Amino acid sequence: MINWHDDLPDIKPKYLAITKLIKSLIQEEKLLPGQRLPSERKLAQLFEVDRSTVTRALLELTSSGLLIKKSGSGTYISQLPQLHALPTRVNWHLFLENNKTSYSSYQSKITQTRALDNGKILDAAGNELPMELIPNLGSLQMNWQSFLLAQKQSQDAGYLPLIQTIGHIHEQKKQFKLNDQTLLITGGAQQALLLVLRSLLNVGDSVAFAQPSYFNSSAIFKTVGVRTFPIPLTDTGMDLNILEDVILKHRIKLLILNPTFQNPTGEIISLEQRQRILKLCQEYQIAIIEDDVFGWLVDSKDEVPTFKSLAPENVIYISSLSKLLGSSTRIGSIVAPETIGQRLLQVQKKLDIVPSMLAQVMANLALTDETLNAEINKLTKELTTRRNNITKILQNLKPDWNFKTPKGGFYLWIKQSDPDIFEKLLKENILVKPGPIYGTTKQDFRFNFANFDLDKQKKLRSALAKDK
Repeated sequence: MINWHDDLPDIKPKYLAITKLIKSLIQEEKLLPGQRLPSERKLAQLFEVDRSTVTRALLELTSSGLLIKKSGSGTYISQLPQLHALPTRVNWHLFLENNKTSYSSYQSKITQTRALDNGKILDAAGNELPMELIPNLGSLQMNWQSFLLAQKQSQDAGYLPLIQTIGHIHEQKKQFKLNDQTLLITGGAQQALLLVLRSLLNVGDSVAFAQPSYFNSSAIFKTVGVRTFPIPLTDTGMDLNILEDVILKHRIKLLILNPTFQNPTGEIISLEQRQRILKLCQEYQIAIIEDDVFGWLVDSKDEVPTFKSLAPENVIYISSLSKLLGSSTRIGSIVAPETIGQRLLQVQKKLDIVPSMLAQVMANLALTDETLNAEINKLTKELTTRRNNITKILQNLKPDWNFKTPKGGFYLWIKQSDPDIFEKLLKENILVKPGPIYGTTKQDFRFNFANFDLDKQKKLRSALAKDK
């Protein structure tokens, strides 16, 4: 009888130990030609490793001819295993296989459709503002000499005037105060999240986030080696019973939230729900990362206190300028308790992921421009108009499409019954982001209404009427 765990060689990484063990078992005829191996899930349990580790080991053994994978049947020892044949080339296929996901085909299709677009595509799959809606701030005055002088104001946390400007905006909007907090500049929200995970977690640690969520398709978690656990969103918010269960079963270290104009649903987590989440996280000593990239665009009447303001010592706050000034504006920020902030600064410097000084200076010029507030008001009004127009079109022509009209942001989260909706809309030149990208079903999709001016609204109406 094979003792899978005890016989495993004491070498790292673990997938190499597994490949070495299976090779030796074949050589010793403890595994015979044609014999079926236990399932990947069972092997992961036997080896006490992640299933992805077993998957990689079996892929390597398959590529070298020792194993055969039979679709729907399992993995078998080859009838003629070539134990002494060494591969002469790197098996690049392993790298590609390891990076495949259930939604990769959708991502590829979206990219290909845009690349081949001849101007007919109605693109509702975008993540950002269209160019015509980005605030027009005119000429931001800077010469080379002033840029050289600006470099003298550089600190470990970033360009001091930009740090002061962002801090002032947070306090002016009454989002939170910066007492006993560290504010540092990053190269956008994704880089900020990467920095937090690299600084605070170890490989194999667990985090939780909402489902559906754009975090579902983020490569950051796999890059850092962190396990992820989605928590379903209900009509009243995050399912706290499931969250508590996941915390207890998987020793969750961080809860990552996108509470204002959540991507993709557009929802704003209510104050009552925020307080309940905080209470649960405080009970189990779970830190919260608050991703507030849409915070710039919230109308004052809809504003809800940030998690950071409700529990400043328990929350790391992340923001970015990409939803306001365009996706290429790779400037974000982190606000964290001082002790954590110092740790983040150390890791940021060590990884050399400090954003460019030029980008920071330009961002500060944009945020201090006297026309910015007027431009933001203009933007939010136009987004409201486009949202209202699009929702009317969809309600009239697609009454079976179910969605809640959000109070802001860019997105509608639509549920309907057709699992082929992505392909059917694409045939009508309408491109959307399908549910599997966000961790849900093919019947769901996200629609970015921000990209639809009056001309595109007319084309959308015609396309949907034709489809009807």
